[in-house]
Amino acid sequence: MSSRRPARDRPSRARSIFRQHGGVLRTKDALRLGIHPETLYRMRDSGSLASLGRGLYRLSDLPPLGSPDLVTVGMKVPSGVICLISALAFHELTTQIPHEVYVALPRGT
Repeated sequence: MSSRRPARDRPSRARSIFRQHGGVLRTKDALRLGIHPETLYRMRDSGSLASLGRGLYRLSDLPPLGSPDLVTVGMKVPSGVICLISALAFHELTTQIPHEVYVALPRGT
């Protein structure tokens, strides 16, 4: 007897995994957590997942993000820290609108 899950159970299991991780996952993390690539792409094609950028997916039934650019950068650069005008604008401590997301990285990264 095979231990593989039926195809109909895969999207519900994948949604559960996404929810356990805040609704946003990178492709490599989704694969590492056991979501099959075919399930991931079928969910994207059906509209269950929204693509935030290359290799970054979010459950589409969640409320809209307030700062999608910061989420995207934060997920793609996990060792980075949002800083300078980006951080000030996020915390509403400036009237400037950043034209890019400023990120500080550890030395040697």
